[in-house]
Amino acid sequence: MDVKALTEEPSSKIRGQLAGKIAMDYRSGNFTAAEADIAGDIFRILIKDVENSVRQALAEQLAHCANTPRDIIIKLANDDAEVAATVLEYSCVLTEDDLIAIVKSSREVTKLRAIARRGTVTEELSSCLIETHHELVLADLFKNRGAVLEERQLVSSWEYIDSSPTLLETLVHRGGLPITVAEKLFVAVSGELKRLVAERYKFNTPFMHKAVSDIREWKMLGIVPLHKDSDPNDDEQVETLVDEMHMNSRLTHSLLVRALCMGNLSVFEAGIAKLAGVPRVNARILMMDGGALGFDAIYKASSMPEGFIEAVRTLLRISLEETEYGHFRPADFRKRIIDRVYAEGYHRSIDNMEYLLSILGGKIAATADA
Repeated sequence: MDVKALTEEPSSKIRGQLAGKIAMDYRSGNFTAAEADIAGDIFRILIKDVENSVRQALAEQLAHCANTPRDIIIKLANDDAEVAATVLEYSCVLTEDDLIAIVKSSREVTKLRAIARRGTVTEELSSCLIETHHELVLADLFKNRGAVLEERQLVSSWEYIDSSPTLLETLVHRGGLPITVAEKLFVAVSGELKRLVAERYKFNTPFMHKAVSDIREWKMLGIVPLHKDSDPNDDEQVETLVDEMHMNSRLTHSLLVRALCMGNLSVFEAGIAKLAGVPRVNARILMMDGGALGFDAIYKASSMPEGFIEAVRTLLRISLEETEYGHFRPADFRKRIIDRVYAEGYHRSIDNMEYLLSILGGKIAATADA
């Protein structure tokens, strides 16, 4: 009857119905080996059909069949998006390498979203999908509980994720994130979403509050101009920011130490002056004093912790040398500071230097370099 219908009306509708019927019967597993071979030959003819509807009818059935010949599934997976989507989302015949190759070679959102919705998405495949930086693809991936989200890839793509309220909200509701990502998420969201993150990751301990505060400080320093001589408005912008942080009780000693170790001498100088209650030019003169008295005076006036004075003095001297007294900032500045402290033995000879470096991640960095 099927053959008769096909010979009388060889339309795409009839071909599609026939393709779907044969594929459904094949999927049932009731074919003999000989019948399965014949069906495979028919499928290889049908996947060349010019009508998408025919190939789509075939794909919708074979996507759920584990015994489909690999060459047929590969052909369907690389077909037009409306044909390939079902195969990409459901077929277990496709390997991780197959899927990664498609993600890297295709920018068709429908295909990428289908892959992101698969029952299982491995860490490597997930990273490839995140690298596409497409909001709809990432939203599907983040909603997928079967997807492994790799911490390093999330962190490296955070600037893009952070710019999308949809992605941030999706991550909040997903849960189960690495703590470093959860901290970034806590800083990025507000209101009810912030409350949910705090409850889910127990951000109610002093340690967690400190970690979140650290991230906020690093983020804040990242938007401050770093080249004092590149823009005449830099000083004014830095002082405005420092004033605002001071009014909001955000001008902390740890922030100033971070600014110093990042080579942001403008923030360090303006911050010390603000805490000491002296004009910035006076603070600069005292900090540049070749002897110890000038620096000691401004340090104590700013109420910086007494036990860290020698460590901070040393970091300031190294920072000034590495930036040629604030005229430029090397791209690897922070690594240079860490390397010099360890190379010159200051982590052993100066009280609390080791502690400052541990706060800044210096100990970890130095160990990794070694």
